[in-house]
Amino acid sequence: DEVKNDNGKIKELTTSAKKTKKNGDGKKNGDGNGNGNSTNNSNDALEFKPLTLKQIRTKIIKLKDRVPTVPPSGIDASDKEAVRLWASTMQAVIEEFNLLLCCVSAATYKWGTDRSGAADQNLGLLSSELGNAQDQITTSITPRLTNVLAPVVDLVNCETITTKDEKTGVETKVNKFRTEENDPAFVHLCRVILCRNAAMLRHVFLTNVNKIAQCVEDYLKATKKDGNNSRTFAY
Repeated sequence: DEVKNDNGKIKELTTSAKKTKKNGDGKKNGDGNGNGNSTNNSNDALEFKPLTLKQIRTKIIKLKDRVPTVPPSGIDASDKEAVRLWASTMQAVIEEFNLLLCCVSAATYKWGTDRSGAADQNLGLLSSELGNAQDQITTSITPRLTNVLAPVVDLVNCETITTKDEKTGVETKVNKFRTEENDPAFVHLCRVILCRNAAMLRHVFLTNVNKIAQCVEDYLKATKKDGNNSRTFAY
């Protein structure tokens, strides 16, 4: 800017501009592309971490709270919706139980030469008990649930509509199909069997859950004891 003083001379006026303080080279916090710490946090949240044996045991124990209860008077076999709801809830719990047991192998993995003879024996006992629990559930509970939730059905023709074009005389048939239970009497019998044994089915599952939780705890104690003995005899 320029102004004239009383003598007619031009007097220059200087102005000082305030500089805006920026972080580093003027870029925002983050990677320079506008991505801040929130992206890193989300990546950490999505990072996969395998379950430890203790975590698996805790999750298995928590499954007991989700096992459906049986009313004192039992489940009414004539109430199809109630029977299916009980069966589907039990099936969902069993599915998660089996998936958790699938994680045990990864949680206990060690290369063969890295394990002692006692460690191999402990792992063999644990694997045997896990397999035994799964066999009991698969044999005694799962088929009864499947018979109710996924009965055998047939595709049947329920209606045929015939139309005729008066001008051309061409007839057109439209068939409507629907699925029907292959053997309704057998499906009803399956519901009756499930309702009659619901309390014991629940008992069998919870018994195996308790056994697996105890087996994992015993295995962890044995592993710790074997590790202490290995350090004792180390030179």
